[in-house]
Amino acid sequence: MKARIKIVIALAIIIVLALFIAQSFFKNPRNSFEQLVVKPVPNSVGSIEEGSFRTMDSVLRVLHFQISKTDLQSLLESQHFIPIDENEEFKRWDQNSKSEVTIQKEDYLSSWRQRIHELTKLNVIFTNTWQIFTLHERHGRKYFFFDTNSAEAVFVADAH
Repeated sequence: MKARIKIVIALAIIIVLALFIAQSFFKNPRNSFEQLVVKPVPNSVGSIEEGSFRTMDSVLRVLHFQISKTDLQSLLESQHFIPIDENEEFKRWDQNSKSEVTIQKEDYLSSWRQRIHELTKLNVIFTNTWQIFTLHERHGRKYFFFDTNSAEAVFVADAH
């Protein structure tokens, strides 16, 4: 009886490990783009990098890629993304004053860069030339960061 239980447990562990390995092996950033952003992937999209971080009650998924300004504009309009409200977004909690304080765009972008790097290991360099768009959804928010001086973009799905 004990031998059968050990065999069942061993088989269950093997199956879980096989599923995990298969998911990692077949992970495709282009498929993730279709799942998270839009299907089909616009022709101008290239060089897709993917990173994610999961906890018990939240997930952060990030795509770093190249896209033409025309395709990005179409995507933002079709999915109803809007520019962030800087009065709402450019704030952080200040421990000394025990209140929210206004921060500069550089600080806001720096905090996103740091969060993306620490949680997903993707390296993104944001500068003041980046525009930021957002979409509120039932369980979280989506963000598009786009460099107006290049075709570089970052998509973030932040669900809680």
